Amino acid sequence: MQEEKAKGFYTAEDDYADILKFAESRGGMTYRDFDAQLLKQVNLFALPEYYDFDALLAVLGKMVSALPAIKRIFARPISRLKDNSVILPVESVQVINNRTVIHAAAHSELWENVTSEGLKPRKLMTLNHIDTYSIYENIAFVKAVNTMLSFVSKNMKLLRNMLYAHRDINVNLLERENHLSYFLAIGKLHIGYVRDHDKNRQTALNCLDKLIFIDRTLRARLNCQLYTQCNKQSRKPLTLKKTNIFRSHKDYRVIYNLLKWFYESDTDTELDGEQTAVTTDERYGAYCAMASVFAAGHFNFEFPEDALVDFRNPNVAATFDRWKLGIEKITFGELSALEFTVSKDREYKIILLPVTDGKEAKKLEILREQIKADEYIAADPTEGEGGKLYISLYDLDSFRRLQQVFLRGMIYADETRDVCPFCGKPLSKSDKEGEYECETCRTVISERLCPNTDNRYTATSIKNYVPDENEKIDPTLKRDKQLYARYAETRMYFRNITPIGENREPICPHCGALHQ
Repeated sequence: MQEEKAKGFYTAEDDYADILKFAESRGGMTYRDFDAQLLKQVNLFALPEYYDFDALLAVLGKMVSALPAIKRIFARPISRLKDNSVILPVESVQVINNRTVIHAAAHSELWENVTSEGLKPRKLMTLNHIDTYSIYENIAFVKAVNTMLSFVSKNMKLLRNMLYAHRDINVNLLERENHLSYFLAIGKLHIGYVRDHDKNRQTALNCLDKLIFIDRTLRARLNCQLYTQCNKQSRKPLTLKKTNIFRSHKDYRVIYNLLKWFYESDTDTELDGEQTAVTTDERYGAYCAMASVFAAGHFNFEFPEDALVDFRNPNVAATFDRWKLGIEKITFGELSALEFTVSKDREYKIILLPVTDGKEAKKLEILREQIKADEYIAADPTEGEGGKLYISLYDLDSFRRLQQVFLRGMIYADETRDVCPFCGKPLSKSDKEGEYECETCRTVISERLCPNTDNRYTATSIKNYVPDENEKIDPTLKRDKQLYARYAETRMYFRNITPIGENREPICPHCGALHQ
């Protein structure tokens, strides 16, 4: 297995398969046994130590050296003059030949009038000369560009997680904004983490810089006719041939050599077809179930000592004070999801759908028809864009996002507001109407009314907490918008149960606006 993985750069399929394999081999197990196995056999956070930086640098070197030729082809691509026969009004016709006369004689519906002096046409068929870029060499060129973009995208994700995880390791151990079990949790998650990660940090930064440079250089030029005309055809399998243009044109010769190198090398590049999903719903679902149980167990919830958890089909409950959390797998045909039921003074139900094929909208609609719940959330193992929850084996904060979901359920299930759902200490009313605060962890819970919809919602924050705006941040992290957005997310320690605006004010979940 290790030798097979060493050939590639992105092996999510294998890593999630290891999670499912562990779940199948163990069957039902107590939470205490599961907690012990986190230190021995299974990892809920992993970055491959077999990641080959030398191979990655070799690929990036090939790509960077080809960029000047790629930019010149984008600026002045080879095109082919194509004649199209079109029927135009007489005043727009510029070229007339024998075919024009023959066509006009055969189509009386295009005549304006017939007089003794002859035929007066209303429209004529003419030749329209247009430049087309849909030639073999340009299709191969666009395939090379798409291959580079696919390779860059996948490796940027992995390096982002690697650098982001390193940042999280170095947080201040005395900060009290985090949950009490937070450092215990990341300690367990790092048992399977690369031991000598520090030595590769600078190399990872250099690689990410090059990946960002290549990505920006290519994407800035995609909005052109060359790419638009050839993109669809480039997605089909292509047999590489050394044509006259590839032999004689210096820039196209670079593209030919680059594609040939991709075909012959052992790099993890997608030369044929669309990009496939990183894993299957079954494997990803087992990971989400395992991460959910882990998140609950490190968020004050306690599982019964004799309760068995089968991560292929979980059905378990945990308690904290007067809260009860149920985690259960629900299935409708081939569709599976996790149901979180939080109860205290009332019941609050959340449906989490692990999805890897991009069809979350259709699947969520099926779930809404089949089961009634307060929230329906799609979990995504790639980037969590479009409102999806980013839960990934390669992201250290996945368990914290699940704890954020549990926190929201605990708050909406609580009507008495007597115990802090974050730390378990007493809550007290503040000077503001409908607002409660915890003196121990500084959690603030406020009841609000949306003026646009007249619907009530609850928001949370940390009392008197302002993130350090002058905190030193890696320049590479700042240049990568997605990485920086994830970093900014952690500066609120996942204590918010609603989205947060730029001024750290809660965004209304009903209308998406900021209300003072």
